[in-house]
Amino acid sequence: MKASSGRIGQYKILKTVGSLCKHLLETELLSEASLFKFLGKYKTIVIKPVFGPDEIFISHENAKFEIRSGAKITTVMNKEEIYPHLICNEITQNYYIIQPRWINSGFIKSHFQSFITVHRKSASSEWYLKSKAEKYSSVFGRFFYKLFLQKIKKLSIVVAKKLGESFPGCNSIVIDIGYNQKGNIWIQDTALHFPKSKWSQYLILTDKSTLDTYLPDTDLFSQVTFNDFLNRYHKVIIKPCFGKEGLGIVQISSNNHLSYEIHTGRKKFTKSSLEETYQFIEEHYLSKKYYLVQQKINLAMINDCPMDVRVIAQKVDSNWKITGKIVKVAENDFFITNVAQKLLSLEDAIRYLNISNLNNDTLESKIDEICISAAGQLEADMKEINMIGFDIGITDQGNLWIIEGNYNPNLSMFYMLEDKKIYMKMLKAKRK
Repeated sequence: MKASSGRIGQYKILKTVGSLCKHLLETELLSEASLFKFLGKYKTIVIKPVFGPDEIFISHENAKFEIRSGAKITTVMNKEEIYPHLICNEITQNYYIIQPRWINSGFIKSHFQSFITVHRKSASSEWYLKSKAEKYSSVFGRFFYKLFLQKIKKLSIVVAKKLGESFPGCNSIVIDIGYNQKGNIWIQDTALHFPKSKWSQYLILTDKSTLDTYLPDTDLFSQVTFNDFLNRYHKVIIKPCFGKEGLGIVQISSNNHLSYEIHTGRKKFTKSSLEETYQFIEEHYLSKKYYLVQQKINLAMINDCPMDVRVIAQKVDSNWKITGKIVKVAENDFFITNVAQKLLSLEDAIRYLNISNLNNDTLESKIDEICISAAGQLEADMKEINMIGFDIGITDQGNLWIIEGNYNPNLSMFYMLEDKKIYMKMLKAKRK
């Protein structure tokens, strides 16, 4: 029987490992009965969808119950009101789970959280700890993480091995780890990042040292990584781990830490503080999808609009080949090219750019080399793919960046070019 990749399915799989049981939070499917049961046992509980990042917190104190969903807080006086309220006002998916939530107490924060990413290069490779992102900033948290690193690492590898047995197509797993000063460790959540996840794709590409220099700095989004990236780069992109057509992508800019601009589509919002900026992102984006934060690349401009190159790599006679390139120029007031006002050949775009050290033949050759190498690397993680559409950024200095790869690229834009040979060439390769 195929295992469910949702939270309850993963919990049941991990529960079969004796050494993990004491680290797992008690988890059940949400029902009125399980709600009453958990409210009777725990001071604070958390409700999560079986799939996705949303969280609803319920706490009880002084004979009343507080329901917190994002920025919204609702207070009810008796527990019989809670379940109907959830069904009518909060629940948007068919199935949810319920868990206890441990609480920070005392003057010094005593509990800490980190997102641990465990990764393997293929289903037959060994798992290893790839990255760690703090959920909330804490000097004490970093100290105790280092102190208990080997214990956290060992536990994370056991989790990944067990889930990897049930989901051999998944080579990247994010574990939400909670820990305290005493060395107690809790597995609060696990998220499977299959090959179509942009986080999984980034990890696979960084496995190859020759590609690493072409990848913008990227991490899982958390309050800590967001603050850190803004301090380092002053302008960042956040994007959903699973997304297409540019939906949900946001640019955030820091104005010397005096104000912050949020740019989505043509809309721009200004926030007066970093905390206010984070709260806006949390409320409008983080409850819907898992997100990444990424260094913003200053793309070359054509008529003050950013541009990038869509490169089609296709498997032809068992070998990766580049079958087409097209330059997309963003619409006015957009920072991404998914909404394009103009499509150009690379040769025409280079003439527009007027970059002195940019030679068309040299640039094309380098783009081909990068994309063929990246396609081969991604194929190791996703054997069935035979076509990838890479978005390649070019800066004013002629530097190249792999923005991302798309496994189901839209070829219709190539039909818009005057020369239809490229489009027909791609269709022919696709039919093989």
